Amino acid sequence: MKPLFTIHEGEFLVGDHINRRLGQKFDVWVPTKDSGVDLLVTRKQRRGVPVRLQVKFSRGFSIREEMARHLIATSWYTLDPKKIRTSRGDLWVFVILTLKHEAHFVVIPTRELRKRIPRGGVRKWNLYLWVFDDGCCYQVRDLQKEETLDVIHRGVRDRHRDCSQWLENWRLLDRLTGKTR
Repeated sequence: MKPLFTIHEGEFLVGDHINRRLGQKFDVWVPTKDSGVDLLVTRKQRRGVPVRLQVKFSRGFSIREEMARHLIATSWYTLDPKKIRTSRGDLWVFVILTLKHEAHFVVIPTRELRKRIPRGGVRKWNLYLWVFDDGCCYQVRDLQKEETLDVIHRGVRDRHRDCSQWLENWRLLDRLTGKTR
């Protein structure tokens, strides 16, 4: 028997996380039609508006020992800027599954993600999100080795590379589901 639909690992991890950690407030729904929205989140009381999630998944990868000391998660996503610009999602959730099978989530509003698309008409955007043991998260693609080591020791000076405020930021669900359309 052929399944009617399937969800990918990232969508499962996001839905499972919301159900386990936030399930007293929210329900998670899987759309039956592919419309560019991976999951819908609603309040249990059905008040407010549903939040549309676009989910991207990456497994962690190992890096050189000199860089790994304070690093707890690595990821690599290949994104299409055109799809981000036309996305119907309210939030994008980047799921990072570490080599130790721990999940981390970068929960970012679509409009903020659009601001971070590289200039110059790139057709593909390679996004490398690294999570550090101090709770910081940075986009490290295209940094030179010295700059990457500087990230480990002093953070990033370019605010478009700093994703720390979006790391595990599930409070956005409260804010967005509380609105009315």
